[in-house]
Parts: sequence; C-alpha cells; structure tokens
Amino acid sequence: MKISVVHSVIFSAIFCFSAQADDVDWSAKSSESQAGKVLSTSKKASSSSNINQGQALKTAAKVTPQSQAAKTLAARPAQSDINQEFWVYDAYVSLHTDSDYDGYYHHFSVDFDVDSVYARSEVYARLYLGVNDVFREYHTTGDFYIEGDITEDQITVETELLSGFYPDDYEILIEIYDAYTNELVAVSDGYSDADLYLLSIESQDKEVIYVEPDVVVIEASGGSAGWLIALLLPIALLRLIRRSI
Repeated sequence: MKISVVHSVIFSAIFCFSAQADDVDWSAKSSESQAGKVLSTSKKASSSSNINQGQALKTAAKVTPQSQAAKTLAARPAQSDINQEFWVYDAYVSLHTDSDYDGYYHHFSVDFDVDSVYARSEVYARLYLGVNDVFREYHTTGDFYIEGDITEDQITVETELLSGFYPDDYEILIEIYDAYTNELVAVSDGYSDADLYLLSIESQDKEVIYVEPDVVVIEASGGSAGWLIALLLPIALLRLIRRSI
C-alpha cells in the first residue's frame, strides 16, 4: 500500500513537470541578417499566446511558413531521410546578455552557413531550442539565397527570449527547407555540431536582478550649542558624583 502511494506521488510529480514544460506560454523576438544586411524581424510564441493570435489575424489571407504557429518536435529528424544536396557547413552561437549574472543568457545569436551542390538556391530555416530531445521552434527565417559552397552567404539570427524558458542547458536544432517545395533538405544539431549543444539559456522574465535596499542615514546636528552641551555634560556629572560622596 505504501509503495503504491509513493509510486502515485512520483508519477504525479513527473506528469506535472511534463505538463508544465509543454503547456507553458513562451515568446521570443528575433532578427535575421545576411552579409550585414538585416532581412527581417519577427516574434514567435506558443500557440496560446496573444502574439501568435495577432500574427494569425494579420496573415490569414496568405499562410506562409513564417506565419504558421510554432512547431514542437518530440524527436530530432533522422539524418538518413534528409536530402543530401544541401547541408549546414558550419554553425556557432554567441551569448550576449545575462542581466542577473547567473551564467544563463536570454540574448544570443546563431550564425550558420548553408551550402548546396547547386549554384544558387532559395531556402528558409526553422530554429528550435530543445532539452531531452523535445524541441520548441523559436524562429522561422524568411526566404534567403545561398550560392554553392561560399561562406559569404551565411545567416545570422539574433534572438531575445522574452518569456517561458526556464534556466537550463539547451540544444539548438536548425532545419533547412527548400523555399519552393517546403521540403526538409538539411538539419544541424548538437550531434552534428558541438557548438549547438549545452548552451546556458533562459528567458528575460527569468532574469532575477537583485537590488540592494536603500540605506537611509539620518544626520542630527545641533550646531555649536549642541557640541558645547556634549562637552559640558561629563563635567556636570563628575561634579554631581563628588558632591554625593
């Protein structure tokens, strides 16, 4: 009976933790640039967020990958199923802002270089943050061009996580899609590039900044008369003591 109760409590705790991880509202804002030129800025959020609802209303007339609700992956894509004509040559992450200096950053950027066997191709990317092989899409880029295997066409995605990401060591997963067919053509993650693995990240709302309380110092001054009284008081007390002896 006791064992059953313990198992029930453990199962409930695990279930609650999983539900919190899946159902928590989150939001992020990102900008992307290529060769130093900013291509676009956008916000991404969980499906229940007001940000996503607002975007859905604005883009109802034309559904694009960029206007779709954020995806969640319960498992990473199998590399064997990916088109071998495209690949992510290199990717790296720069951590920028840690407001409370606890080692977890809410502001970071990802640089990645997509190459192809073709001289010129148009693609777009989906970027995810994941823990334990569960990935949340935090940004979808606009369409951009790549030219063969040159490095000058690399993309930079700069992101501020606004809410809903608890402090943890995250993995970044990058999916590359053909802009014309929406076919998944390349994937890069912590398995293929160590720079995308174990990144200490949290959202801005989890940055707890300690502010020292104000110390109020009260200075009392009685002018020259006050100092005179302070000097004469011991003398008066000494005379009183002598009289009483």
